[in-house]
Amino acid sequence: MDVALPGEEVELQLEQLKIGGICDHLSKPMSSTVHKLPAASLDSPASSDDAREAAPREASPQEFREVYEARFHDVLRWIRAMGGRDEDLDDLAQEVFIIVRRKLGGFDGQNLNGWLYRITQRTVRDYRRAAWFRNLLARRRVHDHEGALLKLVEPGRGPAEQQELREAQRSLCLILGRMREKHRAAFVLFEIEGYTGEEIAELESTPVATVFTRLYHARREFAAIVKQLHKERRLG
Repeated sequence: MDVALPGEEVELQLEQLKIGGICDHLSKPMSSTVHKLPAASLDSPASSDDAREAAPREASPQEFREVYEARFHDVLRWIRAMGGRDEDLDDLAQEVFIIVRRKLGGFDGQNLNGWLYRITQRTVRDYRRAAWFRNLLARRRVHDHEGALLKLVEPGRGPAEQQELREAQRSLCLILGRMREKHRAAFVLFEIEGYTGEEIAELESTPVATVFTRLYHARREFAAIVKQLHKERRLG
């Protein structure tokens, strides 16, 4: 598909903003450690309310563990692409899997990634609405629209490099925070996380052509936001 703003040009803009290092950092595999849910979430029977929502068959603890261990890190990546903050990633992932534990018995076995992705979308949307309200009441500054990034300061980095990474993080958070939700998810999954268009289409249960249309508009939106932020003197 021909686009007015090809991927190479986006990469150049990322590099000019000194964001390339962030993208490399984010695309690295996460820790192999899988965080454990509370024992009750793994082994206790569902409550009466849950039972009314679930299908007649309840998933076994072993079935749940297999899904949890195989997909935990994927869920973290999706949360980040959808706008979850660093410090909330693990808590949000646990919220997702609490819902998965309750509903797994009713899953039809078709497109597990897509099913998990939709649960993650709903969880993150609820979180973002609640976070906005909490920050409004507490009069706390929202951190760059709660852009989703991993911590960038790694042991062994010098002060100058740490400062450069912090500034790049701030810039990318600011840009992503102004993007439309669907555009941001497509952009982060494709440009940063390295998903293919086909993989994103499967996750979102949309045609591949729709994914690339969103990516096309996401790239244009990204470029327009960069231009606007330069006018506002908010980017170096």
